[in-house]
Amino acid sequence: MPSPLFAGGNSPAAIVQVEEAVNIEIAPFIWVTGTVIGRYDSDIAAEVDGTLETVLEVGDEVNANAVIAKVDDTTYRLALNEVQSEIKPIETMLEFYRSEAERLKQLAKQNNAAKNQLEETEANRDQSLANIQVVKSKLAMARDNLKRTQVHAPFSGVVVERFKSPGERVAAGDPIIRLIDTGHVEVQARIQQGSVAHVKAGDILKINGPTGQVDGTVRTVIPVGDDISRLYEIRIELNHTDWMAGTAVEIAIPVSEKQNVIAVSRDALVIRQAGVLIYRINDANQAELVPIQTGISNTTHIQVIGNINAHDKIVVRGNERLRPGQTVKVISGINH
Repeated sequence: MPSPLFAGGNSPAAIVQVEEAVNIEIAPFIWVTGTVIGRYDSDIAAEVDGTLETVLEVGDEVNANAVIAKVDDTTYRLALNEVQSEIKPIETMLEFYRSEAERLKQLAKQNNAAKNQLEETEANRDQSLANIQVVKSKLAMARDNLKRTQVHAPFSGVVVERFKSPGERVAAGDPIIRLIDTGHVEVQARIQQGSVAHVKAGDILKINGPTGQVDGTVRTVIPVGDDISRLYEIRIELNHTDWMAGTAVEIAIPVSEKQNVIAVSRDALVIRQAGVLIYRINDANQAELVPIQTGISNTTHIQVIGNINAHDKIVVRGNERLRPGQTVKVISGINH
């Protein structure tokens, strides 16, 4: 009994996979190199002067608000105690002037001497109130300085560089460590001026990396070009990838407006000495050889110019050994 894989006597049917030609919008693109970076990359500095007691090591992982360095706080504790000791005497005087003012108010109703004393006492009371406010401000500053002897991580990340070690003297503003947020990474790339008009925040771009291709969302296009290279920086958010900061990648960057074209999968192209061709499956389930010219492309499809229409069934797998007019058996997938 004849096998269904054979047609026309002993001529075998070719096993192929097909996709339809599509009418889509394509923007021509070029591949641009980029680098995976941490969303946040900061040099964390000391906030007060002093001698470092502890500093995290390179490679240490920290959570947001964790202590990454500590400055000796002896001087700042003494300063806080000194200011705290100033408050009690002033509060005692304030209480005295308040009581004295109440007593003199009663006497002032009877003689002028008490009125003069009342005015003087009220002035002293108000001065004490002002002094307390000044001391309380100094107290708040002393507490804040003491708090700042501990340097906290502004975000979760990894220590990638240490500028100061325990025992070294630091001044406010001196960098201590470099911290990178490795949990939230993005791609940094620079594009030509001609591409800036065709890339905007929210666009989805294809990115090639060490483990394959992923989609990335443009977070921002910085509209200021470098005065030497004339390139413009873009940042692309990465979705669902384990690429580490520092990984080199390539990004498909559009270079002109989108055009409406007839396109086929890149896998449909068969390159021969005579030119480029594709195989179309006709109603008789036979392969038709169609010479074409190629045009613009994206990462998955390429424009075809020739006798091809949208919805034509085009061979994308198994086309390497096809012959014109050969009967085919279409299946959903082919193992290679």
